[in-house]
Amino acid sequence: MIKQIELRLVDGAAPSGEIALKDLSGIAAALQELVTRLSREAADAAGPGRSKQYVEEFAELRLDGITAGSTVLKVSKGPTDKLDVDVPGLTEADERLWDILGAIGADQRPDWTSTLVAESVGKLAVALRGAASTTVVSSPARTDVRIDSAQIHLETWAVNRVSAAGSGTAAGWLEKVDLRSHTFRIRDDVGNTVELRRVIDDKAAGRLVGRWVTAEGDATLSPSGRVVLNNARVLATGDPAAAFLSSHVVSLDEILASAPGPDPSGGLDLTDEEAAEFLRAIRS
Repeated sequence: MIKQIELRLVDGAAPSGEIALKDLSGIAAALQELVTRLSREAADAAGPGRSKQYVEEFAELRLDGITAGSTVLKVSKGPTDKLDVDVPGLTEADERLWDILGAIGADQRPDWTSTLVAESVGKLAVALRGAASTTVVSSPARTDVRIDSAQIHLETWAVNRVSAAGSGTAAGWLEKVDLRSHTFRIRDDVGNTVELRRVIDDKAAGRLVGRWVTAEGDATLSPSGRVVLNNARVLATGDPAAAFLSSHVVSLDEILASAPGPDPSGGLDLTDEEAAEFLRAIRS
């Protein structure tokens, strides 16, 4: 049984040994939900024999501490007052937990992943991606799992997936071109990627790499759950943020010339009484 788990958050936004509360909350809630759902599914598959309370205790996670060395979260798992024995079904839950963590790192969704587990994995992937550039998960007697946040695709764990969706369009930054395989890739402004296969007139489209484009094609989902456009046609488009950016730099002279100030040919508009009072004041 897994009793200890360490998550080493490398190159996070917080200083070494620290973590933002929102990141800690996101990781803790998602990891606990994932472990609980895996345990329930494994216990149900193994048949009767363990109470719901025992399953909940087996899946319980506790934060033991946060240490430096990047930032390391030390987590204990399972009951503290029971013998460390292998329990049919719940032992399988531990194996599947490690398989799922490895699948996040490989960005490949296992075929056995249920809808509820995929939902929890998606939450954990979001939390890890927000907390650090890299996460290394370790546990005694198990191979470390390395998760590169840049390689996490949330589409892999999307709950509502279809194998074919008819025609589709995508817009984003054309970041990959492979003329040999006729495969391109677009990344939108929130980080999702769309693979383009059998690109029409790919040589012309290849000249658009590093630019904003739109693509049209037959939409399907890859085995990993990411959107794919087949027989895609790629067209150049403008930067979606261009309308909000100014290309004209205003000089200091222009700013000063347009700024309000005193009129050198003007003067004070005073009544006779105000003028007399003013002269009396400066003579006193």
